[in-house]
Amino acid sequence: MARLSKISKRKRESTSSPRFSWSSPLYEHIPLPSTTSIRILELQPGEGTETIACRLFAVESARAPPYEAISYAWGRETDTRVINCENRKLRVTANLRDALWRIRDPVKVKLLWADAVCINQLDNEERGFQVRQMPSIYANAVRVLVWIDLPSSAFKDFDLLFDSDTTKYEDASEEGMSMGSASRILNEHVARLEVPGQTLENLDPDTRVVASALCQLFEAPWFKRLWVVQEIGMAKSVLALIGDISIDFVDLIRFILRLERRTVLMDELGLFIAGKANVYTTFPARSREMKGEVDDDYNFLEMLEVTRNKRASDPRDYVYALLGHPSASINGVSIVEPDYNKSATELCFEVTMKILEHSHNLRILSAVHHSEHSLDRGTSSWIPTWNRDVVVLSLGVYQDHYFDVEYDACTGMDAFWKLSEPDRSLEIHGFVFDVVEEHIETEELGDDGATVLREFDDLMSAMLHFKFLDGASPGERLAAVGQTITAGFRNQDPKAFQVEYVAFRHQLAQEALKYGRSISHELIPEGMDILYRTSGGRSIDDIYWAASRFCSGRKVFCTKQGMLGLGPAVLRQGDMCCVLFGAQVPFILRRIGEKWNLVGEAYVHGAMKGEAVVDWMIGEKCEKQTFRLI
Repeated sequence: MARLSKISKRKRESTSSPRFSWSSPLYEHIPLPSTTSIRILELQPGEGTETIACRLFAVESARAPPYEAISYAWGRETDTRVINCENRKLRVTANLRDALWRIRDPVKVKLLWADAVCINQLDNEERGFQVRQMPSIYANAVRVLVWIDLPSSAFKDFDLLFDSDTTKYEDASEEGMSMGSASRILNEHVARLEVPGQTLENLDPDTRVVASALCQLFEAPWFKRLWVVQEIGMAKSVLALIGDISIDFVDLIRFILRLERRTVLMDELGLFIAGKANVYTTFPARSREMKGEVDDDYNFLEMLEVTRNKRASDPRDYVYALLGHPSASINGVSIVEPDYNKSATELCFEVTMKILEHSHNLRILSAVHHSEHSLDRGTSSWIPTWNRDVVVLSLGVYQDHYFDVEYDACTGMDAFWKLSEPDRSLEIHGFVFDVVEEHIETEELGDDGATVLREFDDLMSAMLHFKFLDGASPGERLAAVGQTITAGFRNQDPKAFQVEYVAFRHQLAQEALKYGRSISHELIPEGMDILYRTSGGRSIDDIYWAASRFCSGRKVFCTKQGMLGLGPAVLRQGDMCCVLFGAQVPFILRRIGEKWNLVGEAYVHGAMKGEAVVDWMIGEKCEKQTFRLI
């Protein structure tokens, strides 16, 4: 349950006199006595914008006094402020200084842990053994305090989100709203935004303020930071501090979960919040609080993939920041040890090999997402790089979590792989079943109704001019287009999807009238009205969600044999469509002499359930071969 409180507004300007000389020397960390020691920050009492005064002391982690750990976004490392640490100057980022202002008590000393000051960031060896301890540091804290700072312009809208006449709540007090009142306020705001198909145009002015506040909250730097996933996941208890508002973090998670599938509205707001809540609940402490409300069964590959769009200043932290997750251990041993003397390239190779060795499949290849630059730079094309910001929702990695579908392109055939040195090429088995003939770019769907309609219309009209499904009815061709741009996200028969998809097209057609547009006639085939009526018009959010997510960062293509597909943004005419033994989805490979580049995974309509394997087994079209990936 939430606990909402308001404290007096703090000014963000420094006006008080410093308690120490600004000519004091810089603070230097004293080396820790052992690899199991930690530093505790003792924050001295103070008010308002008085200069922060503190001291650091070392203690064995097993004997540490009760302390609270801070979870925050560092902010720009060049935007620093000076605090007083043992009468010496210690530079911290402005965001950490603001967090300490917010947390500081006017009369009591507070014991805290904050990574930027409690770890000597200039000592790689210390960083390594402190990172090993970070899961236990956050797990052993009495409470984790999440500092979510917002731009000053955002505070007004966000305060309005929670400002209510407390007298209408019978459990209100002089100190503010009770836990029950705060939860009711949250529920009231969410209910306004939960209407299926809701758009910005339909919102009343008060609800637009709510939407604006949500935009600014979920776009705060804290939600984009990678390390916070482990910090929240390991904590016993979490309190979010948002400006001058305090709220139980579990309620914030529920808030996000209820909104994340309202995709049309969220896209208009410029938000993609899917996965922003589930990722925290994959740790035991949070999953117990959210029992039955979330999907908490993530393996380490899935954790690497779902967090790759978060931010970390060091590329190696895209692995190290997740080592506290239960899936990061194999038979009780950490999948890797933090080592900041190791390169990011070497680390990605080590993690890939560990996952290959213990998974007995080729699922990790679905985590490869290339740019033109990364594919041509000469490094191994089959090794994922998790510090690359990608917009692609991986089919092979996410299928168990984001959509109800079971891909089985290889019909469960066992994986074979062999690593060859010194070029680190990977030999795998499979076969080519088709060749890319034509392709078209997909665009990220726009933020307003007119743009969305135009982009859907243009994309599907172009696809219908591909040479595919010769002799099929218009309805069957349309259903094939629909299933391709949604990557078959509903595990249902084509007739059922046809009903749902045509309903979606009719709803878009109705929306088009508002913008003076008409949907291409070929997209609404004659005789399909009865299908629309039987569907109940229920699917616009689900289909829009799938199409916008799966098309993002991909190209639609057609093969020589007339198959439709959704593939990597870097695919080219002449690339090969392949089934790889041990991979649940098809892959696009590119021949480089006698070797191959892994271009990326693909959805190929009519090849996702082993249809190509049947052709190979009866010897009609396909021939088994060994691919040497470089």
